[in-house]
Amino acid sequence: MAQRISLKAGSIVFCGNVEYEVIGPVDFSSVKVRNVIDGAIRVLTLGELSARSADEEKVPAAPLNCLSEKDQKISLQRFEIIKPAVRNKLSRKKIEELAAQNGVHFTTIYRMLREYRKSATPSSLMPKTHCRGGKGQHRIAQAVEDIIRQHFKAVVEAKLVDITKVSIQSLQTDIKNKCKIAGLKVPTWVTVADRLETYLKEQNIPRQKGRRKRRQRPTAGGTFPDAKWPLDVVQIDHTPLDLILVDDKDREPIGKPYLSLAIDVFSRMVLGFSLSFDAPSIFSVGQLIAHCILPKDHFLESVGVNAKWETFGIMRTLLLDNAGEFRSEDFVPFEEEYWVEISWRPVATPEYGGHIERYAKTLNNKIHNEPGSTFSNINDRGDYPSEEKAVYTIDEIEKWLTILIAKEYNEEEHSELGMSPRKKYELGIFGDDKTVGIGLPDIVEDQERLKIFLLPTFWRTIQREGIKLDKIKYFHDILRHWVGKTDGNGNARKFLFKRDPRKISPLYFYDPDRKEFFKLPYKDLTRPPMTIWELQGSKKRCKEKGIDDPDEQQIFEAYAERMKIRDEAVAKTKQARREREVERRRVKSKPIDQTDRGNAFAKTEEQSAPLDDIASIYDDASLLDGVIVKKTTGEE
Repeated sequence: MAQRISLKAGSIVFCGNVEYEVIGPVDFSSVKVRNVIDGAIRVLTLGELSARSADEEKVPAAPLNCLSEKDQKISLQRFEIIKPAVRNKLSRKKIEELAAQNGVHFTTIYRMLREYRKSATPSSLMPKTHCRGGKGQHRIAQAVEDIIRQHFKAVVEAKLVDITKVSIQSLQTDIKNKCKIAGLKVPTWVTVADRLETYLKEQNIPRQKGRRKRRQRPTAGGTFPDAKWPLDVVQIDHTPLDLILVDDKDREPIGKPYLSLAIDVFSRMVLGFSLSFDAPSIFSVGQLIAHCILPKDHFLESVGVNAKWETFGIMRTLLLDNAGEFRSEDFVPFEEEYWVEISWRPVATPEYGGHIERYAKTLNNKIHNEPGSTFSNINDRGDYPSEEKAVYTIDEIEKWLTILIAKEYNEEEHSELGMSPRKKYELGIFGDDKTVGIGLPDIVEDQERLKIFLLPTFWRTIQREGIKLDKIKYFHDILRHWVGKTDGNGNARKFLFKRDPRKISPLYFYDPDRKEFFKLPYKDLTRPPMTIWELQGSKKRCKEKGIDDPDEQQIFEAYAERMKIRDEAVAKTKQARREREVERRRVKSKPIDQTDRGNAFAKTEEQSAPLDDIASIYDDASLLDGVIVKKTTGEE
C-alpha cells in the first residue's frame, strides 16, 4: 500500500473509484479537487482520500530492511534517478534529459515510475529477478562481462582512487565507451552495479558505508539552517521534568518522568510530546514520530482537552541528538520508505538544537512554579520538600502540558516570529496576499503500517517449532512455509520481526511473499500478557534465585512471583508504587490494534476491515498443529 498521499496542487488522489486532481487546501481537514473526467469541482475530507482507486489491486511493498543489501542498494539508486520525476511533473523532454543524465533509455524512467507508483516506496524498484530467469542467470554477452571485469581490475590496480568510492554512473560511462569501440551492446548501470558487488566480494574488497556516513554528517556552518516551510525541519529532544509525580492510587511520590518534545523549526509549533517513566529509547522516539505524523484528535479527546492542534503529516528532515539510543539501524528503513532525512546534532554544539532546548527550558521554568518541583538544581531548591509537596499524577501533568502547549504556547505571540507559532504555521500552509503557501503536507495512508514500522526490529531464523525471542516461543501456521529456508550464502535465512514493548505478544512477522505483517501469538496460548519491562524484571528475578539462563517456564513463574510480591509491597515502598504506576501508564498507552488500520483521518465506521486477524485461526482446528492450547479453570 502507498506510504503517503500527496496533497500538493496537481497531485492525483482517489475517492472510491473516482480520480481527482488536487487544486489546493480548503482548511486543515479538507481539500478542493477536480474530477479528471468531467472537470467537476468538489471538496473532499482527508478521510475520504486514497492514493489509488477502490478497485485497483493494492500492491504492498516490502520494507527496505527486508531486502538484501544488494537489492536495497539498487532500489535506492533507481529511486535517486526518478526522484525529480516523482516530486515534479516533468515533460517528455525533461524525462529524456533525465534518462540521458543517468545512462538509461527514457522508457526505463517511465517504467520505473510505474513500478514506484504501485506502492510509493523505493523498495518497489527492487530487481525482479524471477522475471528475468532467476538469480545468477547472466543475460549479457561474455565479451561484455570480460570488459566489465577488466575495467574493475584496471581501476583497482591503478591505485589512483578507491573503486568503492567511484560512482556507478562513472564506471558505467567508461565501460560504455569500451563496449561501443568493441561493437558490443552497452550494459546498463544496474548490470554494472551488480557486477561490481560480485567483484568486490570475490576480491575481498570492503565497501565503505558512505551513504549512511554522509547522512549522519552534520551540516556545515555554526548552526543548523533555518527551515523554509512547515515540516521542513523538525527537532526532537528529551529532558527529565523537574517535577516529582505521585502514583494514581495512593498519591504517594514515585519520581520524575522524561519529557520528549518535537518542534517545527519554521513556525516553532510543538508538533508532539510524550511523557514516560522510561528513559528515551528507540521505541519512545518512534512513538513520538508517529504522534507528530498522525492527527491529534484522538489524543486530545483521550486527555480531555478541547483545543485546536492541527499539525500532522510527514516531515522532510528530523534533527536528533547524539545519544547512542538514537543511532539505531531501525530508523534507516523509515527514512527511505517515507522520504524522511534524519540528521544528527554534532557533539557539544547546543546551537544545533537551540529552538527545542530553549522551549524545553521554558517548560521546566513553568514547572518550577508547580507543587512538587525539584527546580533546576540543589541550590535553587534549597530546603523545599519536593516529595512532600508532590500532587500531580503522570496523567494530570500530561493534561497540564497539553493545555500549556496547545492552548497557550502555540497561540501566543513568539518574540522571534512577531506572531504566534500557530499563525506562522498556517501562513506557511495556506499563504496570504503576500506569501504563497505550500499546501497541506503529505499524509500516510496506512497508520498501522507506520506504527509497526517504527517499532524495534529483530531478525530471527524460523524453526519447526516457530521462533524464539528472549526465551519466549511464538508460533503460527504462516511460519511453516519458511522453515528451513536459506539465504544466498547457504546460511539459515533470517526474517524481520517487530515487537511492541507494551505487549510482547503478538509479534509482528513480515512475510516476504505476501509483503504484509502478520501477528504471531505465544506458542503456549495460556501464557499471560506481559510487557518487555516485566520480562526484564522476571529475568532479573530468576538471576536473584541463582538461575542465570532461565527457560520460558521459569521466566513466567518468576513473573507470577514478582506480581504477587509487588502487590503486597505496594503500600509499603516507593519503588513498588513507582513500578505499579509505570505499568499502569504503559497499559494506558495501548499497543497497536485493529483500530489503528487505515487512514487516520477517516471516521471509525469508515475504516477498512482489519487484515487477517490471527486470533481467528484458533477457531480452525486444522491450523492448530504445533500450538499448545490448555483449558484453564481458575488460577494458572
